[in-house]
Amino acid sequence: MTMSQASIPTVASFAARAENHEPLSVVFFGGSLTWGANASNPQTTSYRGLMMRYLREKYPRTSMAFHDAAIGGTGSQLAMFRLERDVLPHKPDLVFLDFTVNDGAEETDVQSLASYERIVRELLVSKSAVMPVLMVFKWHAEKPDAPRPPRHEAHLKLSAAYGLPSANVLDYVRAKAKAGTSPEDIWNLGDGGHPGDEGYRLFFEAVRNRFEQASMDKNPGIFPDQTVFENIYPKRTRHVLNTALPQGWTRQKTYRTALWFDGQASRWMGDVATAKNFSAPLEIEFEGSMVGFFGERNGLTPPIKVWIDGNPIQAPKASVGDYLWPLDSSRFAPAKKGSGNLFLWQSLSRDLADGKHTLRIEPAWEGTHQDAELRIESICFAGR
Repeated sequence: MTMSQASIPTVASFAARAENHEPLSVVFFGGSLTWGANASNPQTTSYRGLMMRYLREKYPRTSMAFHDAAIGGTGSQLAMFRLERDVLPHKPDLVFLDFTVNDGAEETDVQSLASYERIVRELLVSKSAVMPVLMVFKWHAEKPDAPRPPRHEAHLKLSAAYGLPSANVLDYVRAKAKAGTSPEDIWNLGDGGHPGDEGYRLFFEAVRNRFEQASMDKNPGIFPDQTVFENIYPKRTRHVLNTALPQGWTRQKTYRTALWFDGQASRWMGDVATAKNFSAPLEIEFEGSMVGFFGERNGLTPPIKVWIDGNPIQAPKASVGDYLWPLDSSRFAPAKKGSGNLFLWQSLSRDLADGKHTLRIEPAWEGTHQDAELRIESICFAGR
């Protein structure tokens, strides 16, 4: 895949089009810090809300459509399967790209690096300018002189290779902390991850300042012929379960309520394949090196057992001999009917030999409530 430098979209080319009053589309793609969890009004006082207001005021004669594509608690592994449904249909001219902390700030696993870079390449090919936003949690701000976390360094390396203007919220907030701003005043609502309005204003300032710098940068865009990180996901499939369902499975509408707005499944998926008590296992063939599924859950969702190529797969951190995968949302809400509705992304394996495989998912019905359901929209897999 090659692109001429002149055809690569940049923040500066976006700004020039805005100055020329061309209609533009902007997408915010990320996790809960992009959505604005803990903001008094995520639509207006989050960094996203403040950035929308800033762009409207900076370009008052330009029609701009803004689109929220942020799901809390998710990273780039799911995001690369969401591009076609939640981002590209909006024909974005600019995408603010999150996921640095949600991919694991202290980690640099090849799978998440590959999925993040796959997103960057697909967005640039679609003619979207990309502005990475490198977020920060409280515990990173509390040690302003500490080295940057490995994931931040890796994403900065990738941005440099593609000529992308990273909005380094981490460095900006750390500088404020060194100048006397207490992290306690930024993360003043207790969870250490999501700031209050005061913190989101600092996040916004970091993004706005970098946008203004980048809008004046006339250097052409860069599209490396070779990926920076290992290119393990050039092919990806979101296989929607809408035909040939196992015995006892039916297609159902998604829940229309959720514990929080960005967790509402109906925003991110269509109808779901639903298994009730004693339905048959789901079996599907797929091709790639990683596989997971996307669906929804509540407090009654049954655990599952998983086999790949006939071999039982344990959930991460499961005890030896424990092959149950817990899926329910009981950690957030009581385990009763109508309680705890949320989307569900479950990665099942990320280090398979690249090639053809068979997946079997079996709900473990024993001891579950009579209204328990397993609800899956799609099986997601990727590889070479």
